[in-house]
Amino acid sequence: MPDDLSDSRVCALQKKWRVVLGMVEVQIDNQADFSAYLADSKATSFTDGVLRITVKNGFVAAWIRQRVMRSIRRFASEVFDQDVKVELDTIAYTSSDMLVREGLAGDYTQWADVRLSRHRATVARENARYFPAIPNCTFKRFERSASNAHALNAARSVVDEPGEEFNPLTIASETGQGKTHLINAIANEMRQAKMNVICLTGEEFVDSFVKSSQTGKVAAVRDRYRDVDALLVDGIEKLIGKSKTLSFLLSILEHLLANRKQVVFTFNSAYPINELGDEIVSRLSGGLEISIARPDFELKRSLLGRYASERKLHLKNEVLDFLSERFANNVRDVIGAIARVDAHHQLEGRAQASEAGTISLAVAVEAVKDRITAPAPTLVPPNDVVNAVASVFSISNDQLCRSGRGNRSVTSARDVAIYMLREKSGLTSSETGTLMGGRPHSTILASLSRYSERRKSDPQLIEAERRISNLLR
Repeated sequence: MPDDLSDSRVCALQKKWRVVLGMVEVQIDNQADFSAYLADSKATSFTDGVLRITVKNGFVAAWIRQRVMRSIRRFASEVFDQDVKVELDTIAYTSSDMLVREGLAGDYTQWADVRLSRHRATVARENARYFPAIPNCTFKRFERSASNAHALNAARSVVDEPGEEFNPLTIASETGQGKTHLINAIANEMRQAKMNVICLTGEEFVDSFVKSSQTGKVAAVRDRYRDVDALLVDGIEKLIGKSKTLSFLLSILEHLLANRKQVVFTFNSAYPINELGDEIVSRLSGGLEISIARPDFELKRSLLGRYASERKLHLKNEVLDFLSERFANNVRDVIGAIARVDAHHQLEGRAQASEAGTISLAVAVEAVKDRITAPAPTLVPPNDVVNAVASVFSISNDQLCRSGRGNRSVTSARDVAIYMLREKSGLTSSETGTLMGGRPHSTILASLSRYSERRKSDPQLIEAERRISNLLR
């Protein structure tokens, strides 16, 4: 009986800690930071107003104390309904792995058998400590889709053959599309292969140059950047307008490329890349410049499903459709939607009122109503869309919407209609399936995926869309 009681108390404590984590996650701008530093934390005890939390290592504990401890204390006090003091404990390792013992972000194998000289092994360890990659950013956790497949393939290639074909590699996209995840995945993979890697943000690169200039250590810092197997800078748009820093980067870039060392940059496509200067841009053009497009419906739905599963939440198809179709076209915001839904679900006490972990559409709408992308102000009635598609393809409304298969022309018309109903009328996949002859949700998703690929290379479909749009005006 005492063990049962103990187990129930542990469960209650963990449940409260999850609520605190949900509140903190909503407040954090960078979803990757939460996944890396807070997601795996555990509440171990709560006695006399002291909440003890166990985290992976000293580096994680230091990050929490510096960045979010104040928020954790405030939210914990709200959840526990009293003043709470938070103490952090780290997992005790018996491994001799220096990277873990020194509190690094990443659990890498021992460096005793590294093929570098002792000096370079020491430098590699220091660089792993001072320039840690986000440990949770791995290729395994990067969700592949048509919008990012080329960038993912290029990232894997530079790990397999560093300094060879794709050098330098520049990955560009709008904010929140996966650039940071990919560049950190490259760093993690390279360090697993015992490579000497520096991975930092553009802001950190600028700061290092400014501080070295003030202290007269520019040459030493330059040599540190040059003496690597790979230099990875996330967000080089931060160097725009900083001519001295750009000259500093250029000297490093030339040295690394001349010695076949891998260089990877990410760039926010909202900025004009030519403002980096002709010399930098010309060297980037000598490698591979690749873009990540906005996430398509399938990617957003897959991400939402995966992160919900990790939180042990069950989202019905209608909830996944709603969040995937109406939420902002930004992977980071899409993932953040799950944090909001989870926190709202728990804070409203719905876990006790319904099946545990099951999220209704009403709960999802309420949780993200202030963040969803508003539908177009002038939505077209669905029947008008059906009429316009039938007219352009010279078929009847009954042929277009009836159940069962049709000939190739009818199938193409249905694919266009399904796409236009989402774009022009704002229908969810479930609503579209009902209108199109009671087709199941999976059939609508397959049609959208098929049509998204076809319209990229079929000018006749684009012309059909144009004619349909004209009829709907």
